[in-house]
Amino acid sequence: MQQQAASSATQQQQQGGQGGSPPPLMKLLELRPSANSTVNTKFIILEKGQPSRVSEGGPMVCVALVADHSAAAHLQLWGNECEAFQPSDIIRLTNGLFSYHKSNMVLRAGKKGSMEKIGDFSMVFVESPNMSRLQWVQDPNSKIWMPIGLGQQPSGALLRSPTGGMYHERFVM
Repeated sequence: MQQQAASSATQQQQQGGQGGSPPPLMKLLELRPSANSTVNTKFIILEKGQPSRVSEGGPMVCVALVADHSAAAHLQLWGNECEAFQPSDIIRLTNGLFSYHKSNMVLRAGKKGSMEKIGDFSMVFVESPNMSRLQWVQDPNSKIWMPIGLGQQPSGALLRSPTGGMYHERFVM
């Protein structure tokens, strides 16, 4: 039911003023911090942390690790979103944000954005780089935020174990 409510909000938003066609999608690797940018993207939820309350009686909040074919990021879920979306869900985020929250970079729907489950299980993805774990600096000329060390493997990435298998170091926020 909660998923349907999230889907309904997204469908109504997409139909209003856009002729029913969704906006063009951005890769997670193209994310740049900004409180007023609009993020339209698609990703799979890999892991989801335990929900907690921001304050007594306040909304539930949780953080999830999400990825697409280009990069990974942390997604902040609020209220009903915490229960509506689960690991392996493929989500379309419309009019979202990639900005600081408590000194961490997170992707989120925000007040104007919405999320919709559009599938599950089957999606090509990578876990590195994690755009939420990068350090960001503002270019003095263009004023655009740029990641530092994008070519390096950030902590929390997919790692090779001594036995040759692959594992993911759990994200901490």
